[in-house]
Amino acid sequence: PANIFGADPHKHTLTATVLDCRGGALGTRSFRVSGEGHRAMEAWALGFGPVERWGIEGASGLGRHTAMYLAQRGHDVRDCSPNRTNERRRARQQGKTDASDSLRIAREAQADPAMPRAFKRAEGDAGPDETAELLALWHKARRSLLKSRQHILNEAENLFCDLPLETRELLPRTKEVKPRLFALARLDRSGVVDAPTRLRLRLLESYAEAVAELDVKEKEAVRELTRLTKKSGSTLDALRGIATRSAAELLVETGDPRRFCSEGGFARFNGTAPVPASSAEGDGEPVRHRLNRGGNRRVNAVLHIMAVTQLRHDERARRIFDDARRRGHTKKEAMRVLKRHLSDVVYRHLLADFERRLAAPKIDARRVA
Repeated sequence: PANIFGADPHKHTLTATVLDCRGGALGTRSFRVSGEGHRAMEAWALGFGPVERWGIEGASGLGRHTAMYLAQRGHDVRDCSPNRTNERRRARQQGKTDASDSLRIAREAQADPAMPRAFKRAEGDAGPDETAELLALWHKARRSLLKSRQHILNEAENLFCDLPLETRELLPRTKEVKPRLFALARLDRSGVVDAPTRLRLRLLESYAEAVAELDVKEKEAVRELTRLTKKSGSTLDALRGIATRSAAELLVETGDPRRFCSEGGFARFNGTAPVPASSAEGDGEPVRHRLNRGGNRRVNAVLHIMAVTQLRHDERARRIFDDARRRGHTKKEAMRVLKRHLSDVVYRHLLADFERRLAAPKIDARRVA
């Protein structure tokens, strides 16, 4: 039987633990996050014998370089979520050290053979290609821009509430902040004598400039996401209710769709599959289910928007919803039935697009040049 490896990575160092097949710790040691450190770490771990799984906490974050090195060496690298080790530590009221964290990561990797592979890949896939990485980077940049813009709009709303009533009455009567920000720039402020009010107006003017700049950057990110989504060969935007930005989010959050193995696996991943909630089951007794509040909520939100759109404009979606209502489901339950159906549709598109991309002939850039 092979051993299990667990690593707790940081910016400049990582601490690793190797377990035997029975869960006993064979050794714990710290290494530098560098080429030399990774080579020493691999040699040290394999010195105890073959390693079946390599668990890295945050393989897409601080553990990215370590996970990439191991994946390129052909090892089975798993991504251990920090939430798993945090829950185990709190439940047992244990302290926190790098050594104890690496031990918990190794035990999580040993206890769960189905732990996700690093970089959202399937078995045998070494990692994302250039287009997938660019998609993830632009998607993350756009989300950051949207958060920054929302923070500025919230600050502007607070300043609007503090303006004198006679100034506020000159602004458009809307709950939206952006129209009031841009309308404020056109107001005559020569009669303002109050120093705090002048400062508030100046701050609001700077907020309007910042929002306009963020809007330009967000449009650039959307253009790049559109270009990269088309380059990836995705057909998701052909589905009703999925915009290009939603298609990009699905591609980034899903990664390699083969890692789910089935439509049910993808539904559990995105939270559209109900959770079994039965007790004292017997012959002929129904298996009860309850709403799944877990899963990837970003993908779940995309599927919800898709369901709402199709319910308004697609006859097949309306038939699925109405059939669920006739079977006694409430409106919310019928919407969940529709989302579960759409989850299968999206998964089949993701899988077909991925397999088509793998089957496409590789173009040698040197021969083209």
